[in-house]
Amino acid sequence: MFTFATDYSICVFIATVGVLQIAVSIGRIDGLLFFKRPVLARALGVVLVVFAFVLFFSTGPRNVNDFEGGMDANGQALFFFYGSFLAVIVTFAGSSIVNIAMKGREAPVGAGLDAVRDTNYVVALTRSLTYWWRNWRTQMKSYFFG
Repeated sequence: MFTFATDYSICVFIATVGVLQIAVSIGRIDGLLFFKRPVLARALGVVLVVFAFVLFFSTGPRNVNDFEGGMDANGQALFFFYGSFLAVIVTFAGSSIVNIAMKGREAPVGAGLDAVRDTNYVVALTRSLTYWWRNWRTQMKSYFFG
């Protein structure tokens, strides 16, 4: 039904969502969790990674070289990027919907992912963009006027 590349991208997507849930639960980045309890997020992550592995290798022959219908390295890298990038976007969007009521304290300017420890991604992104919109002249001044 699907091509080899489509199967690969779907399984990479599923596994990446699982790995992200495991990583953010261990790192206590609560704004990116799908469940409030980190143990449930880790369990979901492990289930998703195992499910992706089983799904990929049980749906057809996967030991195929690129001359006989498999993927070459460039295609594999491209489809890995597509699947993992989509997984990051879905994780950010999904966790923001699940944690819509989570509006923690405002993080410092250069906090990075630490800004999402106490709030959801959309709120952290909005706060960051608002700061940069208001202070872009002050921040750029040193680059252009010494």
